[in-house]
Amino acid sequence: MKCIHVAFSGPSPAAPQPRLPIPLSWGMMLLVLLLGLAPGAAQALTPIPKVTVAASIVPLGEFCRRIGGEQVVVSVLIPPGASPHVFEPQPSVVARAMAARVFVYVGAGLDPWAERLLQAGGLKAQGPAVVEATAGVPLFRDVHDHQLRQAGKPQEKHSGQAGGNPHIWLDPVLAQDICRRIAQALIQADPSHRSYYEANLGRYLGELEALHREIEAKTASFRLKAFVCFHPSFTYFARRYGLQEAGVIEISPGREPTPRHIQRLVAAIRRHQVQVVFGEPQLSPRVAETIAKEAGVKVLVVDPLGGGPPYGDDYLKMMRHNLGVMEQAMR
Repeated sequence: MKCIHVAFSGPSPAAPQPRLPIPLSWGMMLLVLLLGLAPGAAQALTPIPKVTVAASIVPLGEFCRRIGGEQVVVSVLIPPGASPHVFEPQPSVVARAMAARVFVYVGAGLDPWAERLLQAGGLKAQGPAVVEATAGVPLFRDVHDHQLRQAGKPQEKHSGQAGGNPHIWLDPVLAQDICRRIAQALIQADPSHRSYYEANLGRYLGELEALHREIEAKTASFRLKAFVCFHPSFTYFARRYGLQEAGVIEISPGREPTPRHIQRLVAAIRRHQVQVVFGEPQLSPRVAETIAKEAGVKVLVVDPLGGGPPYGDDYLKMMRHNLGVMEQAMR
């Protein structure tokens, strides 16, 4: 048999070909498109900086945090334990205030250094949204004649000049008004998160209203209505809930009471059957203890500013703590 050889023609062994680049991942391809074709979209992915907020006292800082939530960074300028009446800021504190996009202070002479910054244009140069808590609020004037307090006569009102009582945040109803204005300032500084701030505001206003109703119910059951406090921090609280500020130890910040004023306080304590003198953690208890000893009553501490245990910066917890202290002495 004859063998037939069949030759197959085909390609010769291929020469090495250049390797193609490894395909880009989907994430890399998207990034390339964004950077090369749609730079505006890439910018949209950049996180928006948080709003820097400076607040003069702890309760105002807490209001800002509750309304601003994750969109704000809040700095409280007066540290816990310090009295705002005599506080003088260090240069670092002034720098934080001037760098803020939202600046919140009490006004009415409580934090005069903040007012000086505004008047000098230091804050205006940075263009912040400014909230003066006492602006537009009819303030009670601090009456230096103690006999008017003993007679239960209403204090004169005025509209925000230095010398009026600035402690409005201790009235939860007035605190709601402060929070509304803080929300507007945050929206002014950061309009893209308007709905977020408004939602937080609505929730917190509900909590403040619940606090108000709780205080209203408990103070209505107090057997004793009169109290003596270190200085007129709780005037608005007393007026809101039908209590009587029978006397104040320190009428002017930093000025110790005269012997005659102490005698009047002791007489008022006995006449109104006051069981306790309220001190404050920011101030020395020495004078309060002296008066309480002479009148035969005890000293308890209420806190108008917060920042310490057991409530820390939480305004709602601070107010409930103060209510519990008052309840011990007045129910």
